[in-house]
Amino acid sequence: MDPEIKYHLDRMTEDYIAQGLDPREARRRALVEFGGPTQIEEDLRDIRRPRWLADLRQDIVYAARTLRRSRGFLVSAVLTLALGIGANTAIFSLIDAVMLRPMAAVRAAGEMIQIARVMEYCGSCDVSYPLFQYFHDRLSSISGSFVEMPIRHEITIGGVDEDVMGAAVSGEYYAVLGLAPAAGRLLTPEDDAVPTPVAVISYDYWRRRFGLDPAAIGAQLTYATTTLTIVGVEPKGFEGTERWRTHSFAAPLSMVDALNGGNGKWRSEWSLNDLGMMARLKAGATLGQANAEVAGVFEPWLHDHAKEIPAGFLRQQLLKQRAVALSGAAGMNGLRLQFIKPLTILMGIVALVLLLACANLSGLMLARATARQREISVRRALGASSGRLVRQFLAESLLLALCGAAAGFSAAQWFSRVLITMMANGDTFSLEATPDWRIFAFTGVVSLMVCVLGGLAPGLGAARASVNPALKEVRAGGHRNVGRLLVVAQLAISMTLLVGTSLFIRSLVKLYSVDTGMSTGGVFLVDVISKHHFAPARSHEIQNAIVERLRRMPGVVAASAANVVPLGGGEWAREIQVEGYSFRPGEDNTALMNAIAPGYFRVTGTPILLGRDFEERDERSPNHVAIVNEKFVRELLGGRQPLGKHVTCNNVIYEIVGVARDTKYQNLRKGVSREMYIEWVQQQSAEPGRWQPMGFTYMARVTGGDPMRVAPLMGRALGEIEPAMRIFHPQTFEDQVNQSTLNERLMAALGGFFGLLALIVACLGIFGILAFQVSRRVNEIGVRMALGAARRDILTLVLREAALLLAPGCLIGALAALGLARFAASFLFGITPTDPMAFAIAALGLALSTFAAGYLPARRAARIDPMVALRCD
Repeated sequence: MDPEIKYHLDRMTEDYIAQGLDPREARRRALVEFGGPTQIEEDLRDIRRPRWLADLRQDIVYAARTLRRSRGFLVSAVLTLALGIGANTAIFSLIDAVMLRPMAAVRAAGEMIQIARVMEYCGSCDVSYPLFQYFHDRLSSISGSFVEMPIRHEITIGGVDEDVMGAAVSGEYYAVLGLAPAAGRLLTPEDDAVPTPVAVISYDYWRRRFGLDPAAIGAQLTYATTTLTIVGVEPKGFEGTERWRTHSFAAPLSMVDALNGGNGKWRSEWSLNDLGMMARLKAGATLGQANAEVAGVFEPWLHDHAKEIPAGFLRQQLLKQRAVALSGAAGMNGLRLQFIKPLTILMGIVALVLLLACANLSGLMLARATARQREISVRRALGASSGRLVRQFLAESLLLALCGAAAGFSAAQWFSRVLITMMANGDTFSLEATPDWRIFAFTGVVSLMVCVLGGLAPGLGAARASVNPALKEVRAGGHRNVGRLLVVAQLAISMTLLVGTSLFIRSLVKLYSVDTGMSTGGVFLVDVISKHHFAPARSHEIQNAIVERLRRMPGVVAASAANVVPLGGGEWAREIQVEGYSFRPGEDNTALMNAIAPGYFRVTGTPILLGRDFEERDERSPNHVAIVNEKFVRELLGGRQPLGKHVTCNNVIYEIVGVARDTKYQNLRKGVSREMYIEWVQQQSAEPGRWQPMGFTYMARVTGGDPMRVAPLMGRALGEIEPAMRIFHPQTFEDQVNQSTLNERLMAALGGFFGLLALIVACLGIFGILAFQVSRRVNEIGVRMALGAARRDILTLVLREAALLLAPGCLIGALAALGLARFAASFLFGITPTDPMAFAIAALGLALSTFAAGYLPARRAARIDPMVALRCD
């Protein structure tokens, strides 16, 4: 631009000289008429590149230099923001992994839907094979569908055994998902039409087990007593339709009987619901249309099959079912339905933590702006506009937010892994919260919000600052009220979070104080798995041998086995008829069943209140016997003598020989139900061929130390009893009880962590505002002390400031907690969302923390020397 400008100035100068002007005057006239070259260059530069970019660069460079000189402020602000941004990013990462991220490698994953039954007690439930065929043939809104059944077993490849997760899938599985093989071929409908001994392995298993060797195609995979030929490899990135439970191989669904020793009843039994179903929408069809069609088609099917069940409680429960179509872009919905509510509540909690961090940052920057009042006034006097001052503070806030986002993003990766471990609840969980574009976008938006919320208040305060008082070094309290409002906001947010924390912790304490009717301490539990199934006689022999070996182990005082272990989440209910009692229409005519071995009540510490326990002679007796609980007797036998009465269940007549104490059955939350215990050998003889050693959990009461010391002994003993078997998932009874309280423990632990974090941040805010006020009121305090105020009076003066901030903060926070606590009502047990004790505990904790944070500035004020203070002023 310089030659262009020089050329025009020279021409104008020559014109003026031609008119008779002196060369110097001609040059002056040309400059006046044309304008200053520097200003013209800047105007042209602004046209090419907007001025605000250059200003932003200057603001950020200046902000970086300023923050570098205030390292204490920089570290505290970045740590506060890292906690807030990191917590939000971690929770969002889990929400993304569980609910938002589409299945990898699947063609047009947004077109996938899950079709499921919905029941009150199980949320989204699986379907039966007859129901799958019914939907497949009648739904016009889908272009194809499939079902799958997860199978876990030990497989053998090349003589090496490995415990892996597999899947039995129907023929259209890969076609509907739109997958292409990484090697070989995938399963087809022809493989499933006739049981074909073939399998497809996952890409990850191909890499891990075969090192991506193409020779894996054609290798033999032995499952139980069946040999499958590997014909292909799934595409890279595909982890199955259940993200938390990836499979290593898939076999045709028609091979289930050969693999698991079944009898094929699952193909015709409409009540055997153990298949997950997914489908692909037709072009132009919507999820809403599919949902309406599924519901309409399911209703007549349900009523037709309900007629096969005798009129009664079970039929009524069956008719309450409905079928829905759910979004399947992220795969099966089981994990989403389990964790969507706790994750949503946790997202709300961490959002409050982020607001708290923003308020803290704003308060720190406000105090800093007050200390920089002279600098701001000088800039105003030199012509800086209000907008430019606001942009300067926003630039500082942006720099802090970016540093906080970088630190928080790193912390979020660790925190999300900790949360996944907690959610796994001691099980194998393949869910990974790896970053993707949604997580990066979320972190960016959160950081931008932090920048605006943190820098706006001090920026607007600086824009309104008066020039003269600052230049004269007059101590003005322009930001004092805004600072107080920010501290009140921090206290209110902290109060809300502390109330939630108190509710969750009190609820968990009450849950663990529930009387289970059992003694869970010192009890060892173990399941077993086998390479193959056994004949009935061999099954009985193995089961008895396992219990007998357990009884002989050091420290074991009792051993037994049970089909359903209490508080494990399982449930086995059957309709019953009781001698001398007639059920009214609509009355619940079911009891919860459990097949147990002798010694069960001694292991669980459940007393037999009347009659006797099962004995070995019952195994050989043709007369079936049962033990019932107190509630069974109260509701169905009234005041009559229960011993000797008969109960009919599944066409088998049982004689009651004992009454056991009431115990919790499914989980700690549910009340006591009618229970009926049946002798395990008699139950197996009533249903020959159905029961296997793997269908029971073996248990032992152990004294003198950790019950888990029995696990290695049990492992060696089982290998001696049957080489094809090994132990699986050994644990203590107490561990199982803990696993049943996952959501409650998750909310209490994370609520407590974030509540404590909020308390710390609020205390820092209190400390900062009081320390700042003390530093600004040194002369006033000196005057008060010179006029006779005692140190105790000064201490009280400063702490009164803390109390004046605490009172409105507690009140506002309590009102907010009253409105928000109802969303967490389903996680509470034994208390209400308005529990007075929870609010009192939160208020007391906040008050003690506030006065503790205010004590140090108050003590510093009380130690001010009046002569030094007055001399400084």
